[in-house]
Formats: sequence, structure tokens, C-alpha cells
Amino acid sequence: MADLVLSVTYFGILLGLGIIVANLLKKVRIPDTFFLLLLGLLLGPTLYLNPAVTGYISTTLVDVSQMGNVPDFLRTLALIMVVFTGTFNLGLRTFQRFGSLAVKVAVAGVLFNTVVMGIIANALFGFDLIYSFLMAAVISGTCTSVVFAFEGSLKKAINTLNVIKVESILNSPLSVLLPIIFLDLVAIEPGAIIDPMHYLNQFWVMIAVGAGAGLILGIGITRVLKGMLREYSALMLFAVALITYALAENVGGSGMLAVAVAGLISGNYIRERHDEVQQFDDHLSEMLRISVFTLLGAQVTLFIGLEEFLTILMFFLIMFFIRPVFLFPALGRERKEFDKNDFLLMSFVTPRGLSAAAIAPIVAGALIAAGSVDVAGRVMNIIFLVIMLSVLFSTAAALLVGRRIRERPEEPAGQGAPRKGESPKGKEVPEKQGQSEGDAGSKEAPERPVDKKAKNRAGPVKEEKSPPSSVYI
Repeated sequence: MADLVLSVTYFGILLGLGIIVANLLKKVRIPDTFFLLLLGLLLGPTLYLNPAVTGYISTTLVDVSQMGNVPDFLRTLALIMVVFTGTFNLGLRTFQRFGSLAVKVAVAGVLFNTVVMGIIANALFGFDLIYSFLMAAVISGTCTSVVFAFEGSLKKAINTLNVIKVESILNSPLSVLLPIIFLDLVAIEPGAIIDPMHYLNQFWVMIAVGAGAGLILGIGITRVLKGMLREYSALMLFAVALITYALAENVGGSGMLAVAVAGLISGNYIRERHDEVQQFDDHLSEMLRISVFTLLGAQVTLFIGLEEFLTILMFFLIMFFIRPVFLFPALGRERKEFDKNDFLLMSFVTPRGLSAAAIAPIVAGALIAAGSVDVAGRVMNIIFLVIMLSVLFSTAAALLVGRRIRERPEEPAGQGAPRKGESPKGKEVPEKQGQSEGDAGSKEAPERPVDKKAKNRAGPVKEEKSPPSSVYI
């Protein structure tokens, strides 16, 4: 009973203070991820176990280790809700417009970051190669939470933001799936023979089973919801998201991928109930998001020297600036639809966030169980600082690009940046749109039918006389 009371107490402290911080920052439209992590850090062992503090005060503000399985449950629940609601609110038209491009960028980004940053982590931190790839896989995905705070200032690049959002939705399952595979490799006893085909087959089974489970349950829930009262729609979808994850995981599939597919299908078949779902999701997802970031900060023991911090900073800067290396070829011919500012947004507004924050403690726990306690602590510190730095740098990039595109015409949804000499709709802007009624009536001439093809070739046709109701200015 004491453990339960402690868990509720610690959770209440983190959530309550986190809500206050999030509320204050939302009023001034500043992303709160960095400050939520900082809040957890100040409430956790980094502060109350610091020798400079323990010499005068002996206290425990928040001890996550006393909360049992509650933090892991909240993290898993947060991942399920983020993936499900992300695809649920993604329209098929948006997915069709940006899906193929986002798939290429998402897959290329996760694989590139896992392999390249894994090799760099091995060189900089001296981890075994498996540990290096594991850590790189955790931070390989992106999170768009920082983008939403700047949607007002970046509305003239709405299509580029849509690409970033869809990419984040698609790479979330991958950035959760890959660490799980590497954890299986970590659990193998030293000297054991590794069979690559076994893990390749396991990967495709997870993909196929996860997608299949999501497809079946996504179609099934659309039938069930049609006969339900509106006030129970959101609760039913929440239950289905949990069941989808559990079912896929129990039969060897990817639970996150299943949740993503189910969300995409159900969201596009029952769009008339989006208001009820959105109202429920806003509160639950916000609670889980605040909890995950504050819990991560409270679980980290950030005792590092200047040399270690500079090494982590170098690792992050390489990761941050290396993205254009794979982004440029991944865009292919479609890069012509975007201008330089769009490319800057896609390159540098790539914060790490909820997925990495949720899975990092799970990875650390698995490493501790495997006997790699020191590695677990260092990996947690590196992931924590990478998330904080990525949010700061992405925020700065969004502000800088937002200033550069202030003079750009606002984009209609579904189109790229207007090219030089074009209006936002992609047509040439004629020097004169037409004449006034006085000009139109200044010359007398018989009416004649207008050749539409000639009109398209020659531009606006000057009609010498027409009734006032037919004059368009």
C-alpha cells in the first residue's frame, strides 16, 4: 500500500507541476518539451543526490525507482496514443499527397541514423557496436511536438510541415521496432552465433502481422462504431487501440505498426465523429506527454564532466547537420516542388521527442538486466541531452526560417512553394486582370462568342461591350 501511495504522490507532483509549466509556456507560444525535461531533472536524483546539496539537505523529491511498473505503463500508453491519434487525424488525401515522399524520407532517415550514428557513437563513446546501434535506433525517429507551437508563423510553409508531420508518424513505429530487435541481440550470451536471416525474418513477420492486425481491427471498429452513441466513440477507440497493440504483440507482430494502421483506417471511415475523439484525445494525450517528459527527467542521474558533455554535444551536432546527406537524394525529383526555405525546414526542424523519451528507460532497464549498468546510465544521459538539444536547435531553425518566409504568399494545402513568376495557385499572374465598367462601356461593338482556347492562349480577353452583370473585374 505504501508503494502505491508513493507512486500516486510522485505522479501527482510531476503531472501537476508539468501542467503549470506547459500552461505558462503555451500562453507565450514556446515549446515546452525542454522545460518539462528540465523540471523532471530538478525534481529527480540529479539535484537531491548532488554532493553540493546533500551536504546541507537530505531529502527525496521524486524517486521514480519507487513507482514500480507505473512509469513503464505510462510510457507504453503514451506511445500507443501518440501513434494512434496521429494516424487517426491524418486524412487519406493528405497521406496520398505526401505519403510516398514521407515514406521515403522516414525509412531512409531511420536506417541512415541507426547505421551512421551507430558507427559514430562507437567511435566517440567506445560502446560495443550493438549498444551503439541500439542507442542510435532510439533517437533515429523524429517528433513534431515543437512544430505545432510555430504553425502560426510557418503557415506559409504548410505543405512542408505536413511532410514533416507525416514523416514523424511513419517513423515512430520504426524507431520503436528497431530498438526491440537490437535488445534481442543484447540478450544473446557472449560467444553465441548470430543468424542474420533469423532477425530479418522476424522483422518482416513483425511488419506483416502488425499491418494485418491493424487492418482487420481498423475495419472492424468502423462497423462497431456506427451503432454506438457518440459519447462512447472516443472511449471505444481508446479501448481498440489498446487491444490492437496487445493482440499484435501477442502474436509476434509490431504493436505500434498495428496501432498506426488501425488509426489510419478508422479515422478516415468515421470522420463525422472526429470532434468527440479530438476532445477526449486532447486531455489524455497531453497528460501522457507531460508525464513521459517529466518522468524521463526525474529518472536521469546527470552527473557528467565537461569532457563528456562536449563529446555528447559533438555527437548531437553531427546528427543534426548530417540529415541533408540522405534527405536530398531521398526527395528525388519531388525536391523541385520545394524551395530553399522548405529544404531548410525539412533538414533542421527534426526534434527528438516522445518516442525516444518513452523507450529510453525501457532500453536502460534491459541493459541493466543484461549486466551493463554503466552503459545503461550513459545511454540514458546521452538520449536525454540529445532530446533537449534537438528541441532547442529545431526551435531556433523554425524561428529563423519563419522570418525568411514572411514575404511568401500563403500556400494552399496540397501544393508546394510557389515558383518565381507564379501565383500561389501555380498560374501566371497577369499584369492587368481586366477593365472597369466605364472602360468596358467606352466602345460600342457587337457581341461575339469568346473562343475559350484563344482566351487561354492570349490571356484576359477585353470585351468591348457587355451587360453590367457579365463584367468581371
